[in-house]
Amino acid sequence: MNKKELWLKLRAYHFDHLVPTNLWQKVTASFGGTDAFSKAFAAKIAGKHGWSKAFALKAISEYKKFVYLGVVSDFHVTPSKIIDVVWHEHILFTKAYREFCDDVIGYQFDHHPELVPMADETGRYNAQYIDTIEFYISEFGFEPPTAIWGETKYDKEKLKDRNYASRQKTIHNSDSSGTYYSDGSLATYFGGSDATELGGGDFGGGGASGDWSDGNAPDSDSSDSNGDSAGDSGGDSGGDSGGGCSGGCGGGD
Repeated sequence: MNKKELWLKLRAYHFDHLVPTNLWQKVTASFGGTDAFSKAFAAKIAGKHGWSKAFALKAISEYKKFVYLGVVSDFHVTPSKIIDVVWHEHILFTKAYREFCDDVIGYQFDHHPELVPMADETGRYNAQYIDTIEFYISEFGFEPPTAIWGETKYDKEKLKDRNYASRQKTIHNSDSSGTYYSDGSLATYFGGSDATELGGGDFGGGGASGDWSDGNAPDSDSSDSNGDSAGDSGGDSGGDSGGGCSGGCGGGD
């Protein structure tokens, strides 16, 4: 599987792993369309974190791009605060998340949050965050939306001066021959009308059709209204409003 094939599988994924078979008809009837499961997932996130449903869909779309970067990179990527929230909510569906890793991306994409805030750990995660943003631009060919990813708040040269750098992967990812690493950027696979497959710089990707109530930012910083794993879903995300990463977002490999 090359980069294009991986991205198209991710783009077409609608989080149907999250829904037990006996609930499929109910979810489809409630949310409608081929993307009903993504909408149901977005509705859960929106209700739990005080986001608009449209913003949750956009965050899910960008989360797919983050997962793509995590699979094809040769370093440990770090998400923005918003992306980290979506990642946590996905991981809470333990069995479904593992099936997603096995069936869709063919890669065990594990989360490694910062356990104890320390200068060295925080510095490394900040360096990884900057590298993740740069890798996003390189792979997709456009800037990530600041509403989801935030502004880069850390000066890369200062991080280098302090010897902070991204942690490199010690083994190749899903393809032991290193196909992903040797591939050109994802943007090289798409041109002309095909460029729409990358989702564009606004809020593209599967599940981001914007057919729910409009919203470009979380509505509030409301607490966990569902009461399930509040510490897990927000404890190391650095908050669930705005982009950026304070170091607590951790990384993935």
